[in-house]
Amino acid sequence: MATSLAVPVAYFTVLISLFVVFSRWYRRKQAAQKRSYESWFPPHPARDIYTTLVAAQPPVPESMLKSALLARAAADVKRIWRVKEDKAALENLHQRGLIGDDTMARFDFAEKELEAEIVDVVAEANTFRPGWGGIIFATATEMAKAEDTRETVLNVGRVKAELEKRLQVRARLLGLPVQMATISDSTSTPTLPPNMTQALQAAEAAQAAGKLVPPAVAAMLKSMKAGNTAEAAAASVAAAAAATTAGPQSPPDTAPPSYTAAAAGAGPTKRKTKKK
Repeated sequence: MATSLAVPVAYFTVLISLFVVFSRWYRRKQAAQKRSYESWFPPHPARDIYTTLVAAQPPVPESMLKSALLARAAADVKRIWRVKEDKAALENLHQRGLIGDDTMARFDFAEKELEAEIVDVVAEANTFRPGWGGIIFATATEMAKAEDTRETVLNVGRVKAELEKRLQVRARLLGLPVQMATISDSTSTPTLPPNMTQALQAAEAAQAAGKLVPPAVAAMLKSMKAGNTAEAAAASVAAAAAATTAGPQSPPDTAPPSYTAAAAGAGPTKRKTKKK
């Protein structure tokens, strides 16, 4: 009788012990996954470069630190654009049950990380000049837009070649003449506006007469003489962006309200690593 009762008691004891061990292991695994989210954004080299320059010995010039901070802010502006684009799509997919809660948790963590980055950039800008933190993202937005436009202009030839290759493959599959699968050359080489061409001609005449010409205009003339119209168009875009950022600016509608509120609370801070 004692033996018949010992067997089921031992069975249930082992079963409950295994269940407790598995439950603890599973909860620890879930907690570790929540703590180790994969970063939503790629590495941030601009931030690393600025941090390295701030801690450099001997101290680097202040103009170099300002340039590195502007590059860091421009990279943050691109991240803000990506967050605004991804947020609506992720919320729609989450409502339809196509993505899990872990993906939304990663995205929320990336948003909070970006808010902290914006606050840090504003605080660093205020250390150089009080009030600069309120307009640094306006300047960074113009820089990011000019960079995107320049990349678009310079990549026209590469995109055209990829499209032609894709059309040729499609033509072979459909049995169409390969000559039809081409793109007109009118879209391959960007041309400058007439007013810009006249201005460049006047600048070239002034340069030939020995007069001083702005560096941006000189770069455009050099590109035109080399026959690279795309480089000249990109240089004109960069010059226009530089002229735009030189004037008075107002903070654009770049960051969501939560980012703006977080950045507004960052006042001037004193950098410990900076020596006079």
